[in-house]
Amino acid sequence: MITPIIMEVDIVEVERKLGLLTEQGQKRVHMDIGDGMFSEFYSIAPMDLLETNISKFETDIHLLVDDPTEYVEESVSIKPVRIIGQIERMGSQNVFLETVAGYGISGGLALKIETSFEEIEREVLGKCKTILLLAIPAGTTGSPFDPRVLDKIRKLRKIYQGSILIDGGINKETYKMITDAGASEAGADSAWWRGEWENSDTVTQ
Repeated sequence: MITPIIMEVDIVEVERKLGLLTEQGQKRVHMDIGDGMFSEFYSIAPMDLLETNISKFETDIHLLVDDPTEYVEESVSIKPVRIIGQIERMGSQNVFLETVAGYGISGGLALKIETSFEEIEREVLGKCKTILLLAIPAGTTGSPFDPRVLDKIRKLRKIYQGSILIDGGINKETYKMITDAGASEAGADSAWWRGEWENSDTVTQ
């Protein structure tokens, strides 16, 4: 399953892309939210999305921010289906997941390419419905796929039964590589907006 990613600082551009997804008949979207501190990536805030037609979509929120737990309440305002936070500057993985679950929303944890899957606290694996593995540097788009993620997928799959979501560098060739390694789904940004996934049976509908 491929879900289109939007990571933008300009709300007008977000609205344009959401309009294109509506025309394409897409029902899901993955929104990357950055604060400019976790990485250089800075985006619109979750509250800004209330000005758009985001409510028409099943939305994932990926928090590339310092202390993702502080962004949960604001993210809940757009009624996402999942809220996924980077663990590198997360105070407590358990508190983050419990906070998200308290709003009746599925929680997930995300790891940079340099972060070992062993940094995930074993006691939260059962609570965590999704683990997102970045396959490019955090906060970038259009960067080359990093094959180191493949070994991470294989090792993680041995201990984890939930959804493994890969973000970054996804095209038709790398999608096959990650699914063969054990990933469940992926998000696509630059390749999506170049039209590489148009009319593909793999995309969400």
